[in-house]
Amino acid sequence: MKENYTMKFLSGMLIVLMIGVGGLQAQDIHYTQYELSPLTLNPALTGAYEGTFRVGGIYRDQWSSVLNNQYVTYSLYGDLPVIRGFGKNDWFGAGILLTNDRAGTASLNHTGGSLALSYHLGLGKKSNTVFSLGAQGGFAQKRVDMENLVFEDEILNGNTSAEFGLPGFDSSISYGDFNVGALVNSYLTSKFNFYVGAAAFHITNPDDGFITDQKLRTRITGHGGFSYDITDRLLIAPSFIFQTQAKARELVTQARLGYHINPERNVTLYGGLGYRYSGAAMAMIGMDYRGAKLGIAYDIDVSPLNPASRGRGAYELALSYTAKIYKTPVVKPVLFCPRF
Repeated sequence: MKENYTMKFLSGMLIVLMIGVGGLQAQDIHYTQYELSPLTLNPALTGAYEGTFRVGGIYRDQWSSVLNNQYVTYSLYGDLPVIRGFGKNDWFGAGILLTNDRAGTASLNHTGGSLALSYHLGLGKKSNTVFSLGAQGGFAQKRVDMENLVFEDEILNGNTSAEFGLPGFDSSISYGDFNVGALVNSYLTSKFNFYVGAAAFHITNPDDGFITDQKLRTRITGHGGFSYDITDRLLIAPSFIFQTQAKARELVTQARLGYHINPERNVTLYGGLGYRYSGAAMAMIGMDYRGAKLGIAYDIDVSPLNPASRGRGAYELALSYTAKIYKTPVVKPVLFCPRF
């Protein structure tokens, strides 16, 4: 009980310090398995696949081994190729994305919802290369539960947290948010595919401060990778993502090895390793089974510059399903008229 009270007090002091420097900020949502969360990675990935529709979700649980109120993040999405575009091999895509991020004792809660629209332009005679543009627009809400915090006045004078206040403080704010992105995806051969993309998030720099005007800086993301079938059974798939926002930088590189258990039925097992250059190692396993994708990841902080967080980890679970529903062609019977 005393430990919980102390944690609340420390969290309260942290909230006060963060408010005092101009606003309560939370990092943008980011995942270890970024490629299994396409609509949070790049709006241009909306509808960028072969199929009828796609649904999926990803869940991240961070620091649950050391905190009772750990960091929990999840996203749900659905997208589909909608209609044919202006060219023979072009198409429009549309999708919806829902996100939620909850952090710490104060239940700093960030909820978002957006709609996405994309256009995919097939290049070349066989459209082996596709150039995609995408945009997202929606809303976001941030709120903090002050009742879950304990401040110094409560300990010294017996006041309640409801009596705590700062001029202009609002425990709940809402704002509009807009993102754009571009992607090039190319199949050079039947065994080799590469892709590279870029996206800009929060392009209107909305005000997301609880107490003062605090502009949300634009986050720029670059990502890419390739997939190559080494043999009929083995493939290798390295990838990277680089992100920058204000003065923060993040670079992640990963490499997965896949084994085709049943190439005819599209059944593949994956295993991989990665490294976040801020000081986190990651391990991943996954499976493709026809239209379903399952991914599990664990990353652990190994930074020598931050001993306080060393050894803390995060778990992720990702699942998606791509349906391919095609109409069975109706063949009209052909009547042969014998010659007389």
